[in-house]
Amino acid sequence: MIIQGDSIRLRQAAGSDVETIFRWENNVENWFVSDTIAPYTLTDIEDFVLNRNDIFISGQTRFIIEDEMTNSIGCLDLFDFNTKNKRLGIGILIDNEFRGKGSGKEAVKLAVNFAIESLDVRVIFVEIAKRNLGSQKIFEACGFQKTGVKQDWLWDGDSFQDQLFYQFLVR
Repeated sequence: MIIQGDSIRLRQAAGSDVETIFRWENNVENWFVSDTIAPYTLTDIEDFVLNRNDIFISGQTRFIIEDEMTNSIGCLDLFDFNTKNKRLGIGILIDNEFRGKGSGKEAVKLAVNFAIESLDVRVIFVEIAKRNLGSQKIFEACGFQKTGVKQDWLWDGDSFQDQLFYQFLVR
């Protein structure tokens, strides 16, 4: 599946992405926001990509974000898909060297449209560390509203940090 935007596209992760996803998932700088506590193996990543990357079967799917040159610049996850209550979670990671160019905002907008039109969701949510101002800016620019704060929710190795809860409501 490919979702085409103006300057990026989203495509479902494939076997050829395993090494790149492995690098992103095992970058300890990303662990704070992902709740990862131990490295993934290549086999773990490959199993997910090849066998469980289907939102209708596992409730989650991962898209690779590609720029106009088809560079893999990040990934976007849809997760906790709940058909009964018509809701879905979203998460995004843009590789450090590609940040600040508007790709994250475009990817979120594409994913929101996909979720509304293809998955018939009514609520899309995201949880963002309070100190992650870049993600807050992206999601607010895409119409997400902060609806809550989970106080002292995330341990960063030195202290507990608040996590913000945002929602996009389809009206």
